[in-house]
Amino acid sequence: MLDRVISADCHVTEPIDLWKRELPPSMRDRGPRLEVRDGRMGYVVEDRMAFKMPPMQRELPEGPVDHDSPGDSPGTREQALAKDGVWGEVLYPNAAFFCTYEVEDAALQTGICRVYNDWLSATFAADPRFAGIGILPSLDRDAAVAELQRLGALGLRGALLPAHADECPYNEAVWEPVWETAAGLGVPLHFHAGTGRSQRPARGDGAAVVNYVVTVSGLIETASYLCASGVLHRHPALRVGMVECGAGWLAWTLDSMDDATRDHAAWVRPKLAEAPSEYFRRQGFVTFQRDPVGIANVARTGSRCLFWGSDHPHPEGTFPKSRHILEEQFAGVPEDIARRITHDNAVETYGFPPA
Repeated sequence: MLDRVISADCHVTEPIDLWKRELPPSMRDRGPRLEVRDGRMGYVVEDRMAFKMPPMQRELPEGPVDHDSPGDSPGTREQALAKDGVWGEVLYPNAAFFCTYEVEDAALQTGICRVYNDWLSATFAADPRFAGIGILPSLDRDAAVAELQRLGALGLRGALLPAHADECPYNEAVWEPVWETAAGLGVPLHFHAGTGRSQRPARGDGAAVVNYVVTVSGLIETASYLCASGVLHRHPALRVGMVECGAGWLAWTLDSMDDATRDHAAWVRPKLAEAPSEYFRRQGFVTFQRDPVGIANVARTGSRCLFWGSDHPHPEGTFPKSRHILEEQFAGVPEDIARRITHDNAVETYGFPPA
């Protein structure tokens, strides 16, 4: 029986008018907001629909959604934790998650990040049950470094970058100051599935299933970039997390990177001191909700690479049945391994007080 569990992946709900209130006046009309267009509610940024909610049963009035929504507080989150039997949680954004990396204007993106990080800090940083993850701008690497340097003073315990940066991939030299700063400050970097690329590349029959599988498996590419390009080799203090992507793919990916390094050695650059898999085992991790395949392969990945998360309040998460689902998933798993995946790894990475 697991005595205390910590979710390494949850999403906090921001106030609906946060960016309208806090962005510089010249940016407020382009900041994230809820809006109804063509009968569908969704998050809008830069006058583009970044994410559509599921269809509603009732008709909605077109235009901005202006009703009062103060957003989450420690009180609302603690109620959810109690209902789910979870002690603490790592907090990722909700509206900002869907909007920030859809932005094309670098100054606006930086402003969105700063506003969110300030609110997250002011609301949650004082409570030891919550580890807030700040957002970093991706279009302006100097701004990303500056925001990394602010996070410690804000009491936030990690930073988020998009899972994919197709215009400037993570093996490009321009990212080097970001890796160096994060490593030097001891700030773990996180790459959350569903950011940096469309979550809906497929259309038509089967699209919902195809899009889910494509989105959560996209972190195979991100992990491979960071391991094989030498990022983790050059920065041994850098921790990197692939979030809400499951764990079943990890054992295969680690083996495949090593196979490619050996079998295609004539083409491989750079030549690294260790196999790519060793860098990930030492410096990387993944989070999952339900993943019997990942748990079954823990001997190949190591338990320090696996973090459990409920993904509350998203529909693919385990809330409010997390305890039941955890007991099912870890039936027959040695207690020390189950405790490490559901508690110890989060304590060591985010500074939660230990049980």
